Amino acid sequence: METRVSYTLVGLFVLLLGAALVAGVIWLAADYTTYDHQTYSIYSHESVSGINRNAPVKYQGVDVGTVRDIRLDPDAPERVHILVDIRVGTPLREDTRARLTTQGLTGIGHVELSGGTAAAGPPSQPEGEPYPVITTSPSLMSRLDDALVQGVDTLGSIEARLDALLSEGNIDAISDILGNVDMLTAELLGSAEKLDRVLSGASNALDEGSALGQRLPGTLDRLDETLLSFQGMADNLGTAGEDMATATREGLGNLDELTRSTLPQLTELMREVEELAAGMGRLANELAENPNLLIFGRPERVPGPGER
Repeated sequence: METRVSYTLVGLFVLLLGAALVAGVIWLAADYTTYDHQTYSIYSHESVSGINRNAPVKYQGVDVGTVRDIRLDPDAPERVHILVDIRVGTPLREDTRARLTTQGLTGIGHVELSGGTAAAGPPSQPEGEPYPVITTSPSLMSRLDDALVQGVDTLGSIEARLDALLSEGNIDAISDILGNVDMLTAELLGSAEKLDRVLSGASNALDEGSALGQRLPGTLDRLDETLLSFQGMADNLGTAGEDMATATREGLGNLDELTRSTLPQLTELMREVEELAAGMGRLANELAENPNLLIFGRPERVPGPGER
C-alpha cells in the first residue's frame, strides 16, 4: 500500500522555511535601532579581528550601543577607524576607555567601555573630527602579545648570557676556582686547629697574666728599692770619679817629673844594652864559624905590612 504524500504541502513548507531564514538574516544584518543614539569615533592601532558591523558595544558589561562602521583611516593606514552608536544618556566621560574584547573561544568580539569619573567632562571632539573621540586602551590579546614578545626577547638575552657564561674559558676558570676552594677549605681546617691551640695558649697566658698581676705590686715595691740602691751607687760612683780625677792629676805630675829626670838615663842605658847585644851577636857568629875558640882562644893576628 503506497503512502499518499501531498507534494503541494511539502513545497509550501519549504518556501515558508526559506522565507523565514531570509527574513532572519536580513533582520540580523540590518540596523533597526529604535533608540536615540549619538555617534562616537574610536581609533585602534591593533587588529580588529572578530569585530563586525552591528557588533555590540558594552559599558561595564551592559549593552549601550552597536558598531556602525569599520574602515581603515586614510590619513593613517596603521590604525582602524571605528564608528559606534551609543544610546543617549550613557555616562561617557573624557577618561572613558574603549577596549576590543572577544568572548571565550567563539572569537565573537565586541567593544567594551570602562572607566570614567563623574568630575570629568564628556568625550572631546578634536578639530577636524566629525564625532567625539573615545580613547582606546590595549586589549588583553595585545597585552599578551606584547608580554610574549618581551618574554621571548628576554629569553634570547638570557640564552646569550648563558652561552657567554658557560664558555670553555669560564668553565675552566670555574674549575680552577673550585680547586682553590678545596685547597682553601683544607687550609682553613688546619688553621682551625692552630687557632684552637692559639686560643688555648691565650687562655694560659691570661691565667699567667692574672697571677703576674697579683705579684706585680710586690715587684714594683722591690723595683723602687732597687732604684733607690742604684741612686746610692750612682752617688758613690760620683765620689769615686772625683777621687780618680784627683789621683789622675797627681799621677800626671809624677809622670812629668819622671820624664824629665829618668828618661835621659834610661836612653843611655838602652844604647849600652844595644851595643852589648851587637857584641854578643858577633861573638856568637865567630863561635858558630870556629867552635875551637872556646878551647884555644883566638889565634894571634898576623901583623900586616908595616906592623910589628
